[in-house]
Amino acid sequence: MTTRIITGVVLAVLAVVVVVHGGLVYFFLMLALALLGLNEFYRLTKMYHPLPLAGFIAVAAMLYMAWFRSPAGVFGAIALGVLLVALMGIFAGPRPGITVRMAVTLLGILYLGLGFSALMLLRRLDMGTAAVLTVVFGTWAGDTMAYFTGRFFGSTPMAPKLSPKKTWEGFAGGVVGTVVLVVFIGLYTPLGVLDSLALGAVIAVTGPLGDLFESLVKRDVQIKDSGRGIPGHGGVLDRFDALMWTAVAAYFLLVFALGF
Repeated sequence: MTTRIITGVVLAVLAVVVVVHGGLVYFFLMLALALLGLNEFYRLTKMYHPLPLAGFIAVAAMLYMAWFRSPAGVFGAIALGVLLVALMGIFAGPRPGITVRMAVTLLGILYLGLGFSALMLLRRLDMGTAAVLTVVFGTWAGDTMAYFTGRFFGSTPMAPKLSPKKTWEGFAGGVVGTVVLVVFIGLYTPLGVLDSLALGAVIAVTGPLGDLFESLVKRDVQIKDSGRGIPGHGGVLDRFDALMWTAVAAYFLLVFALGF
């Protein structure tokens, strides 16, 4: 727990510095995390023999388009990824399991590519710094509150087959923690109270879903942690699983529903 807390504090400070700085520092950090996370995903699913090269190229292209071009460019990069996966599948030949190999490769592209592209696109908004920090700290607040609430008060399993330690009491604590923090931050941003409530609710719901999705994959391949690169937290996927979902949901809410 001590290691987990120390690492969490270091990550929080690093997040503030990098997000506020923006620029190429932000781009290259997001790119590095996305590729490391994708590498972990393909290692997790190695039993399905994915096609990593296509995935790395496609995700790098998605993040490039998200940062230097436009949201439409991200979809172009996804199309490139589909084409690359199809071509590699064709060259691999009509052998058993080739469809599963291509499908798992594309899942990795969408999973990591969309999550980190959303973090890029959020930072490019007029309120980009505030938007990213709100999503990051809102997600982490929910995760932290859910952990401690579940640990001390949890008794009703939320998804016993996927994540036995998760409880509905922990989920409720996470929702409260997320909404309270997001509303508090919103007082100092252009969001306002009502928009902050909506954003907090979206983050509070999608964060646990992202966590459960990674748990589903790890249960399928029977591996506990996606990696060991972050002391006390496991791998990139273990630390950013919820954030990749909340970033996508927050971007769509802020841009398409709230008009930011």
